[in-house]
Amino acid sequence: METPLTFAADANTDMWKKPGGPAHDVFTAPYRVHSKGPTRGFKSATVTFAAAYTHQFDQAGVLLRFTDGDGSERKWIKAGVELFDGAPRLSVVCTDNYSDWSVSDVPCGREIRDASRPVTVAVERTGDAASGPTLWVYHVRGAHGRDRDRGHGQGEKTPLREIAWPFGTAAGDGWELEVAAAIARPFSGTTDRLEATFTEFAVHWE
Repeated sequence: METPLTFAADANTDMWKKPGGPAHDVFTAPYRVHSKGPTRGFKSATVTFAAAYTHQFDQAGVLLRFTDGDGSERKWIKAGVELFDGAPRLSVVCTDNYSDWSVSDVPCGREIRDASRPVTVAVERTGDAASGPTLWVYHVRGAHGRDRDRGHGQGEKTPLREIAWPFGTAAGDGWELEVAAAIARPFSGTTDRLEATFTEFAVHWE
């Protein structure tokens, strides 16, 4: 995938799955695939992006999409920035059977919200034969130009979430992992689109 990459999401698009009455299972957000391979061959993905977040739940970031051989089952992880209660938040959604969501505050929120400061997130496989593999999601500060100029080097990683289930069923024979850039605008009360620019996108496989 060549960067910079810019694309947009229409209103009323999302990736979200929950039970209940009625159940909610939506996977309508646009995404652009960087690369794909067997889940057990994934090592890491790092993406830097910016968007002007204006509506509740506006979001952009990296998507890991796990599918079985015949496409009948889908699991996924999305990590990046999501506008929640008026502020941009670092956001991770994990969908094994249903979606779980975690958010945390992000430094320089005003600059991030108006797209003047990009954000970098990373997803990395860790663990060994004794402990077993797992995925860690990080916010990486200092990974792009402005912070490097201030002496932050290659980036300071803040852990956001550990996710173990991708190396269970989703790492079995026939399962494939796509790593992509993704955008969504769940808010339906507008005709405006959410545009994001991805300036760096690196994915490593075994």
